[in-house]
Amino acid sequence: MATTFLTDSPFVPVARHWAHVRYCATLDSPCGQLRLSKNAAEAVVHHHKVAQSEQLGIGLALVVARAVLAKKYPRWHFDAVDADVALKAGFIDDVSDDVRNEPGTKKRPDYFLIGRHRADGRAGLRVVVLECKGTHGPPGDVIKQLGDACLQVGTVAVGNHPLYGLMIASRLTERRIESFALDPPGDVELWSGEDEAYAQLLTEPPAQEQWARNETHPVTTLTQQSPQPGPGETRGTGTVPEVLEEPAQVPPPPYNIPEDRKRWLAQVLSRTTAASVLMFAGDRSAAAGYGTLRQIGQPDDALPFPLEWADTIGRKIRMPGGGPVLEGTTYSMPIADGRRLEVFRGVERRLHRRLADGDLRGYLNNASRLRRWWTARRRPPPGDVFSVGEDGTAMIIRLLDK
Repeated sequence: MATTFLTDSPFVPVARHWAHVRYCATLDSPCGQLRLSKNAAEAVVHHHKVAQSEQLGIGLALVVARAVLAKKYPRWHFDAVDADVALKAGFIDDVSDDVRNEPGTKKRPDYFLIGRHRADGRAGLRVVVLECKGTHGPPGDVIKQLGDACLQVGTVAVGNHPLYGLMIASRLTERRIESFALDPPGDVELWSGEDEAYAQLLTEPPAQEQWARNETHPVTTLTQQSPQPGPGETRGTGTVPEVLEEPAQVPPPPYNIPEDRKRWLAQVLSRTTAASVLMFAGDRSAAAGYGTLRQIGQPDDALPFPLEWADTIGRKIRMPGGGPVLEGTTYSMPIADGRRLEVFRGVERRLHRRLADGDLRGYLNNASRLRRWWTARRRPPPGDVFSVGEDGTAMIIRLLDK
């Protein structure tokens, strides 16, 4: 889902369906160790491997990042929000109507991970910056990617506080898949307070703010020299990564979200999370209620034929054993021997109702209920594939006979 290109088109549902099935034959785990299938490792041409490594790198990074954060913040739950979508709610002075890339960087960080925690009548929100990388190449490529990522995670700041960042680079091979994590220091608690103040925070729609580049950000340069390898060592295995042998790169000044706008950022990230859940289930109409005008945009009228925007939600599925009911959408595609591959994606019915009614607080308070039920059960029907999220969403893949 994270790698679907289309965001503002009538063809979004089809693109998202394709995102579910295009890598079904790419990964394998015969002995419990995830790896590329033989076809994905050998038969994919080079320029397609670039896209494959980037998209798999994103998916794997989202999984690994949550695992890292689960250890660092054991009682917190983190949801991923696309950085471009979130930052589009504000804009930079004198730079069109949204946030633009700073010269010297390829792009902003890939994602914000917004964390939530509630206990004893109090709630807290914090944010983590995530940059995702992937490669089919040798270990040295991973080091270079992490070096590039160091610049990207520093392009957004809140006040004068560096954001806690995660950089995940995955190396994809037919033997195994390895993910490497780099986490420079930094921490920003977006908001904390009593439950009632938390409810008010989630009820208020965020303003369409603007902020400017921080021109006073101190400039540092990377060390350019790497020590020669010692006896028995190969280049790149010492204490200084070989990427530092390249010409020095200067980190750009970050886009600075003012300290007194942390509440605004917390609102944007929370509401964008809700919109993502509804879009996952195919309910675009309800999702639009959680975005600012700049985030939502307008339907594309440049198509060669008129096409109304339509929600695809309308299918209900009950989880196995008389479990909770999911509301969402189903797509199917023909495969060999006349069989069909069916993919359902949706959200638990009561959670969908809360979101559709604008009850964001009620949704967040109960979002993990479906996952808890599923974890306690763990007896899916044979042949079906289930993926149940902490946000109340679920995906079911079935292989149906003729």
